[in-house]
Amino acid sequence: MEYRFSNKRPLTRPPHTQKGVVLIIAMIMLIVVSILAVTSMRNAASTEALAGNVRTTELATQAADIALRHCESSVVEINSVAGGATPSYATTITAADILPAATPPNWQNTSTWDSVSANVLVLPNALVGGNGTYKRPPECMIENIPIIKAGTSTVNNTASYVITARGFGPEVAAADASRTRPMGSEVWLQSHLELQ
Repeated sequence: MEYRFSNKRPLTRPPHTQKGVVLIIAMIMLIVVSILAVTSMRNAASTEALAGNVRTTELATQAADIALRHCESSVVEINSVAGGATPSYATTITAADILPAATPPNWQNTSTWDSVSANVLVLPNALVGGNGTYKRPPECMIENIPIIKAGTSTVNNTASYVITARGFGPEVAAADASRTRPMGSEVWLQSHLELQ
């Protein structure tokens, strides 16, 4: 068998002129991917900030709830001990800490809460965990409410109280010597308590 080679050159295509279409498409894709990455990072940052705000608000709510429950239990304890019962709830609140009825009520005046001569009861940090979560412990105020019998001007024998509590988030600084208004998360709760 014999092979023959010809001098003819194989058919080739004429040279293309490149127009840079691939480069333009690659640049557009790079811009789209960059925009998606930046948007994703912004969404992640805003979601994290939102979760942080929810956390501090929840912690402030828990602190206010602890203060409200402690003050309610203390009022019940003070009244039951005054009635001759054996103490069953450990509290540092005394009958002298309960404010008399006032018009307007003391709890409505925010400057009453944030003054040196405040009649505010500050809870011990041990009641809110004592682990350093809160720099400023929660506070409460207990006031008597006069209950007038319907259709008369005589005061009912029912012991009635309004208990107002406020809790602070972990970012709120401890109260200074002049008890300036706190900056940060602050939650207020209130209850009305009637004892026979």
